[in-house]
Amino acid sequence: MSTQDQPTEPLRASDEGATNPYAEGTAAGSGSGGTKPPSGAARRRRGLRPWIWAVGAVVVVVGLYFAADAVVRQIAQNTVRDQIEKQLPADVTVKNLDVTIHGFSVIAQLIGGSLDKVDLHSSDVQVDGNRLSGTIVAHGIPLDSTKPVHRIDGSMTIGQAAVNGLVDLPNDTTVTLDHNEVGLKGTGQILGIDVGYTASVSPALKDAKTIVLTPLNVSVTAGGGSLDVTRFAKDLLPSTISICVAQYLPDGVDATGLAISKAEAHVSVGADDIVLDEKNLQTKGSCT
Repeated sequence: MSTQDQPTEPLRASDEGATNPYAEGTAAGSGSGGTKPPSGAARRRRGLRPWIWAVGAVVVVVGLYFAADAVVRQIAQNTVRDQIEKQLPADVTVKNLDVTIHGFSVIAQLIGGSLDKVDLHSSDVQVDGNRLSGTIVAHGIPLDSTKPVHRIDGSMTIGQAAVNGLVDLPNDTTVTLDHNEVGLKGTGQILGIDVGYTASVSPALKDAKTIVLTPLNVSVTAGGGSLDVTRFAKDLLPSTISICVAQYLPDGVDATGLAISKAEAHVSVGADDIVLDEKNLQTKGSCT
């Protein structure tokens, strides 16, 4: 029988595996036991995933902390404003008081029991009905108001009208303010004659409580008769005029500087280790 006439046998599975070199690899790759290990990049991505979640969580927590701190800061500033307005003397009112609490974290400061730095400012402070503006910077403010504040520094800007309303000078004398100059205008008597006068004076801080005005030039502006009394003009005013600044300030607060500009006087104040509770705020200083 020729080769062409021989019957053809069906191909068996074993023979298929033998004749297909890729069968074993394909079968092995399709089973669970033959899964290829992840590549290096995939392993790195899986390793970074927990760190990404951790960093994201930290960012969220920090954001929530700063948001909470901002809310607490605003509440604390409002509380400080309310407490100050309640503790002021009866003859002092403050409108539009701006309070700024400085420092990285108000929450941390409150936990520590004191505030690092607080700024107070108002352009509408009324003292006996006379308007002025003021700024106070306080350092080391304890939450317990019976304990002393480490340091306060302040400045007041007092207009010419307010100066005349606050300062009590004899014979209805009025004050005029110019750059580094103070002028006085009033009436008096010389040899029994009513006269008007003007004077230029030099202002200076004598100590932490008193401003002293020293007349430099006095001129007679009007007279009641034909008698020339100009040569007696220096007798219209004393050699010095003292103004007690302490009577306008809480006891323990000192005047530290004085400057004169056009129609305004600028007074600097300061104090160390001063208790600023209601009792002390309502107790004025004196020059005696």
